[in-house]
Amino acid sequence: MIEKIAVLAVNQMLMSSVAIPLEMLEACRARLRLARDPAMNFTVEVISQDKQPVNALGGILMSPNAAVSDLAGDELRPDLILVPALWRAPRAVIARNPDLIAWLARQYQAGSHIFAVGTGVCLLAEAGLLDGKPAVTHWHYLETFAQDYPRVNLQANYLLTQSDRMYCAASVNSGADMMIHILGLLFNRDLALQVEQQFSPEVRNPFEKKVFYADGRHQHGDEEIALVQTWMQHNLKEPLVLSKLAKMAGVGERQFDRRFKQVTGLAPGKYLQKIRCEQAHELLQNTNLSIADIAAAVGYLDSGYFIRIFRKHSGQTPGQLRQKVKSKLFTS
Repeated sequence: MIEKIAVLAVNQMLMSSVAIPLEMLEACRARLRLARDPAMNFTVEVISQDKQPVNALGGILMSPNAAVSDLAGDELRPDLILVPALWRAPRAVIARNPDLIAWLARQYQAGSHIFAVGTGVCLLAEAGLLDGKPAVTHWHYLETFAQDYPRVNLQANYLLTQSDRMYCAASVNSGADMMIHILGLLFNRDLALQVEQQFSPEVRNPFEKKVFYADGRHQHGDEEIALVQTWMQHNLKEPLVLSKLAKMAGVGERQFDRRFKQVTGLAPGKYLQKIRCEQAHELLQNTNLSIADIAAAVGYLDSGYFIRIFRKHSGQTPGQLRQKVKSKLFTS
């Protein structure tokens, strides 16, 4: 259960980079309160190096609740730390906050999740937390970041990266996508989808298409299971026959089922539902096919059943998604 969340406060920070995640967290809390879920009782603290007021961009003054020295014990360790984006080059901020940077390193080693936006990612790099790991930063700072932190595996073609408990977003907008993902991990996926619908009713591409994962979840080393995954991706309309897939992998059914779950995180049937819904999502956005035709195209002859499965995976019906696609276009 998430109990403590910390927001770092530094001079020349972009308030929007933490305000949006905080508002999403409050929306999450409101839904938990309606469900009488004790998970609603998480706390949020604003942390700075010395507890002195901080000037954010636009002249907004922030008054921190605590200094990093106030959070020394493990019982005070935040479960999630939000690191804001910074305005212009971050070198001055880094030079003024050595204790804050050292504190970040200690908290991560102790088990905290850390989410940084834009050039705020430089604070993680300065702490050594990104050495040998993937990261992304604001596109205006990519070259300088690469020069300053050559040990970081910079992913210039992505807007989001995840490496274990570290999450990086290139911009404030992509940070909103990452926050939805984090809510799904730290609370639950259904709750995250509800918050996403509240804050981002427009059509969005699936999170998995925009993020670089360090754990290789899409490029695991089990070649036999990878072969089956590829076959499933190209044969969405085929019914799931476990014995056929196990034979394709050259193992028994029980061993296949175990290995498949181990490398994908899903049972074969659930995995097939997932990739069918992802393909349906693309067809709903980019074609004029009817919902019944799309259902058939991804392997569902019963369109009613398809609608139920799609809603479970996407948090909305195919019709609702398609209506949002149409509402994005204004013509006169």
